[in-house]
This record gives sequence, C-alpha cells and structure tokens, in this order.
Amino acid sequence: NDVLDMSKIESGNMQMLSAPFDLRVLLDSCCGIVEGQITERHLTFTKQIGPFWHPCLLGSELHIRQVLINILSNAIKYTPEGSHITLSGRRSHHLIVVEIADDGPGIPDEAKEKLFDMFYTANNERGDGRRGLGLGLSLCKSIVTAHGGTIEAIDNHPQGAIFRFTLRASEVK
Repeated sequence: NDVLDMSKIESGNMQMLSAPFDLRVLLDSCCGIVEGQITERHLTFTKQIGPFWHPCLLGSELHIRQVLINILSNAIKYTPEGSHITLSGRRSHHLIVVEIADDGPGIPDEAKEKLFDMFYTANNERGDGRRGLGLGLSLCKSIVTAHGGTIEAIDNHPQGAIFRFTLRASEVK
C-alpha cells in the first residue's frame, strides 16, 4: 500500500480530500493510537501543546494522520526502553510546526541525508531485531510535500533525534 500511495502521490494521481481540520484534535487522536506501544516499551511520553492552541489546517486529515502515526511509531521502535518521547506543536507565522523528539541514540549524519529516500534503511535495527522496508519516511515526505510543507530529521541535544515537519496554517472563517 505504501508503494502504491507513493507512486500515486508522485504522479499527481492521489486524491487527497482537502478540508479544514484542527491539528490539536488529530494530535490527541494519534497519541491515543500509539499509547499501547509506548506502555509496552516503558517509554515516557509528553505532549507540549498549549490548552488554548487550536491550529486549523486545510488538507487531508487522513494523510497527515498517517505521517504522525508513522513518525511516532518509528520513535517508539527505535528508542530504547526507559527513553522519553515528546510530541510538540506550535505556530510560527503562517506555518504549523510539529516535532517528535526522543532522547535515544540519535541518527548518524550520513543517514539523515538518506532517511527520506525510498527503500533506505539505516543500519539501525528495530527494537524487535527486524528492519523495515524503508518506505514509511519516504511516504511521509511525499505527503508533507504534497501539502506544501517540509520535513527533516535533526539532532536533539544532548542526545536523540527530532523529526520536524511544517504545514501551512489555515485561518478559520
């Protein structure tokens, strides 16, 4: 399905139903979906989103949900037990910035350049000893780009990784 979705997005044939939605509600929903995985791995999870922050986006809520779940699931899989994962969201001018940060082992610089390439898997093994197919982050990049946003992986100092993506904010009228 990921390969099919990628080819549809990149050829311009994917129907992304665009409608206004509240990102805060979507973030809460995604946290509920991955909550069981976090508990199993004994990870600490924090959301840093203000109680009165209600960012409105115009786009495909279903596809942005896929991006969030994928990145959160990766953070859970690749972060050792006892680590901390933080999901944060903020507005910066006309953009919404979403970050998923962890204090795990981080990502080598040479891997950061290729993380969003199709079929690339870093030498990292998942917590269960298996490796992924290298499609998830590539699909995330395609979805975010199709929404006019950007996505990147950067260092989380002193240790860990941050996956940051931006989307254009939409004003509620």
